[in-house]
Amino acid sequence: MWIFSQCSRSGSPLNSPRGKGFTLIELLVVISIMLILTSVFLLRQSRFNSSTLLRSLAYSVGLSVRQAQVYGTSIRESATGAFDAGTAAKAYGLYFSSGSTNSYSLFADLNNNGAYDANEVVQAFTINQGYALSKFCGTTTLGVTQCWIASDPGNSTLTYLTILFKRPNPDSCFATNLNTAVCQTGATPAYSSGYVQLQSGSDTRSVTVTLTGQISVGAQGT
Repeated sequence: MWIFSQCSRSGSPLNSPRGKGFTLIELLVVISIMLILTSVFLLRQSRFNSSTLLRSLAYSVGLSVRQAQVYGTSIRESATGAFDAGTAAKAYGLYFSSGSTNSYSLFADLNNNGAYDANEVVQAFTINQGYALSKFCGTTTLGVTQCWIASDPGNSTLTYLTILFKRPNPDSCFATNLNTAVCQTGATPAYSSGYVQLQSGSDTRSVTVTLTGQISVGAQGT
């Protein structure tokens, strides 16, 4: 009679726990791989969320420009500052300033001077922390671009940009500290377009408004 023993060639029983499970080195390797994959995923997710929020912010600024355009071409009563309640402004606009990179204002041109005054603010918009106004420009009718750049204020020529819409046309008008009276009634436009750039980290988004009132949101980096 043959009797077979349930042993491996090494002499250990085949059902022995020896040889099963992971060694400490194998566990450390697996944990390291999981940590690397998790870190990469979280980093990409954070960048995606930041880019998505920046794009949403750019569209919000574009909608603010559209809001000013709608108010400027229609009728909206305003009661701001020292002006009487129920006053209907002839123009509405947006005001961007180098001194306020985390906010911008929608204003009603109640005194019809074609410019922004502090007591004419209809609504102030706040830019969330981590995002900021990093650049704004005006391109003249002669093709010269004048800008304020947050990263290079010493070489910036502008300190503010105003985008104004006057009834009854949807066309826009741009005023800056270099051309303050160009949006007054009867004045000749000095700029053909205006440009606002928003930034979060190294990502940027832009909002461009043309003289004809066209509003566009630019892709990343433009």
